Formats: sequence, structure tokens, C-alpha cells
Amino acid sequence: MTSNIVIIGASYSGLPAAHYLLKHAPESWTITLINPSTNFYFNPAAPRALVEQSILGKNNGDLFIPFLPKLEKHGSRFAFLHGKASAVDTNSRTVTVALQGGRGETSVTYDHLIIASGANTSGGTGKEWGFKHARDGNTEEVVANTRAAVKAAKKIVISGAGATGVEFAGEIKDFYGAEKEVVIISSSEELLPQVPRADVGASARKILTKIGVKVKTGVRVVEERPATKGVEGVVELVLSSGEVLSADLHIATWGIYPNTSFLAKDLLDSAGWVNMDEYMRARGMQNVWAIGDVTHWGNRKLTTVDGQWTVAMENIISSINGGGVEVFKKYVHSDELLMIVPMGRKFGNAVAFVKGWKLWGVLGWLFKGRTFMIEFARPVAEGVTTSGRAKI
Repeated sequence: MTSNIVIIGASYSGLPAAHYLLKHAPESWTITLINPSTNFYFNPAAPRALVEQSILGKNNGDLFIPFLPKLEKHGSRFAFLHGKASAVDTNSRTVTVALQGGRGETSVTYDHLIIASGANTSGGTGKEWGFKHARDGNTEEVVANTRAAVKAAKKIVISGAGATGVEFAGEIKDFYGAEKEVVIISSSEELLPQVPRADVGASARKILTKIGVKVKTGVRVVEERPATKGVEGVVELVLSSGEVLSADLHIATWGIYPNTSFLAKDLLDSAGWVNMDEYMRARGMQNVWAIGDVTHWGNRKLTTVDGQWTVAMENIISSINGGGVEVFKKYVHSDELLMIVPMGRKFGNAVAFVKGWKLWGVLGWLFKGRTFMIEFARPVAEGVTTSGRAKI
């Protein structure tokens, strides 16, 4: 008798899970993967790719990589549903899928379910810019549109001064120089407010200012409205200080929300994230698991995925083989921060904060600033390693 594991999401959690389980689950188990796109998107490179893809280096073509060829080599043990999960019934163990391209709905039953649907940036306006996978699977189109908008704009305002906003501001100014005016707005008193050491954000501010980015801190955008007649720019941004900025383009990089609209509320916490137990299961469930950004644990960065993924994979295999919590591994979450933030291609223009230490910017540039690590995309897309480079 065949049993089925359904995986919702094909990014840094779901894709390695599919490859791992096809290799390590018993032959009688099949894997069904649900995703609105057939390409793996290496979104850590988005701040540079949204400016110009070619400057990612010789592997820049790996920004989008088809992931099905390697999975389909497993034959009938693997199935792919091209669409979005629209509902999950944990009583009947059924996932309903809205198929891509308006092709109607289908459903699939599971013996184990893995939720790896991730999160999206909200940015206040609800617009998608390409920093995450697009909600409807059209990420390539969103990325191309953002790149075109950046190219066309003369004055660009970026609200949100976390790693993404700081990187993006630096990349635009580095590539276009005096051709564009770039402003970054932080609601905190310094850039990179997630970092507990203010001198890291201060260093980032120094680099951005040196390359010509205008930095505004301690204020936030409270309203975006069409520019009034006679005012240059497409939009006006009203700041909490009362100042009004005009801009050809406003891109918000703050805010994140979970892709969990298809799940029942009893699986979620008050903010909509999957409520987890220590074994990487949805709390109260025996056969529903979750990995990555979609979980209730904070610190939603790639550096936390491997720890969750490893525990979930080992426990699922143990469960398939008849084991329970007496043999399950426990996941211990850490909010320890690792942040490397390059700001353009120039040597040394980066800041780095690793395990409580501020590192030399040149080390951050060497590790990430040259290529935004695009060379690590294909091993993940093809099931060779996880995002943390653990062998699958």
C-alpha cells in the first residue's frame, strides 16, 4: 500500500525536504509537492538582482532555476501540483489546490503534511517588489517589473532600514551613481535596528552616506498619495515628522506576513504563524509538520532553516518507521543573529554582525558582497545541499 507525504512550498525548506524524503523514505512512500512556480528563486540576491542581474557575476543566470528535472527522475514516487494550496482539512487529511492558470481545483490526500509555504513582505502598501517569491507564482514578472521601475525612476525612496532596505539602497546607488537620487528612511534612530549594537547600523549609515544615499532616521512613512499638480514625482510620502517627500518610486521593504491563509485558525498563533511544538510539528498534530519562515519562531532568516529542517526530516523518518516522541529529536530555537549586509560592489563596502561580534566590513564583502552568494543557488535547487550547505 502506498503512503503519501505532501509538501506545500518549494523554496529553502520544502525543496530540500522533497529531495531528502525521496532518498530516505521507504520505497512505498510517495512525495507530492505543491507550488505556484516551477522555478527556484534565489531571493537572497534580490537587492542586487532587482537593480541589474548581470552584476551578480558569472553564475547570474542561476537567479531562477527549474527544479522539476531533478525531482522527476524519481519517476512515479514523485508528483507535482502546479498551483497554490487553498485549504487543508486535517480530519480527512486532504489538501485542496487551486491550479495555476485558472485550471480549476484538485485535491490530494496525505499521510504526512509538511507546510513550507514561507512568508511575504507586506511593505504597508501590499505591493510586491520581488524580495520574496510572488504570491501568485509570477516572480520572474515581478522582478522584471521592479527592475524596470528602478531604471525609469530618477528619485527613489526606500522605507525600511533592515538588511534588505540597506542593501537595496546601496546597490541602486552603486550601479547608477549620480543618475539617481536615493533616500532611505528608518523608523528607528539608526539603520539595521535588528542588530543589538548601534555601531553596526552607524557603520552602514557611513557607507551609504559616502556613496551618496540620503539617510533619514527616526521617522516613518504615514501616508503615500499621488503627487499634487506642479510637484515633481509620481507620489508624495508624508512622514511622521510632517515632512513631505516627492518620489518617482517608493519601495517599502518593511513588514512580513505568513502564507497561511489556507490553514485553519487552530493551527496558527494570533499573528497567523504556524504554532509549533518542540518536534517541528504543528501543535496538537501528529502528522502535520512545518519548516522555515511559516513557523511561529522569530529570526526568520536562512541561517535558522537548517536546524529546523534537520529535526523535521529525522522525526518524519522516525515516525514513518513507527517511532514516536520517545525517539524524536527536539528543536531548540535560537534568536542569535547573523547578518551580513553589502552595499554595492566596491571592495569593503559591507557590515557584518555574527554571534554578537561586529566583524570587519571586508569580511562581509568577501563572503557576500562580490556575488550575493548566487553560486550557492544551484546546489539547493537541484537537491545537492540545503541552504546551509548540509549534504542532502
